[in-house]
Amino acid sequence: MPQAGKLGDDIMKVVRRGSELHSRSVARQVVHWVRMGRGIEESGSFGHMRITAALAGTIDTAELTDEEKDVWLDAFVHAGVRSAPAEQRLFDDR
Repeated sequence: MPQAGKLGDDIMKVVRRGSELHSRSVARQVVHWVRMGRGIEESGSFGHMRITAALAGTIDTAELTDEEKDVWLDAFVHAGVRSAPAEQRLFDDR
């Protein structure tokens, strides 16, 4: 059964652009990205749990792969968390 949800204007702008680029409806684009994100989180080759641990400060970001660091950085900036010195150096390098 379809359900409605609210997404911010910034997210909707990205979704609309993605839907145009891939000739999908806005709803189908959201579903596509949800499925991709879920697959990535559940995959054994991408360390979503490691990214979560780095965000929580239980592992050093230096232990992350380059792909994991990209995702970590996006989440870190989005959360607006103050960084530790090592994390700030990584941020400055980017």
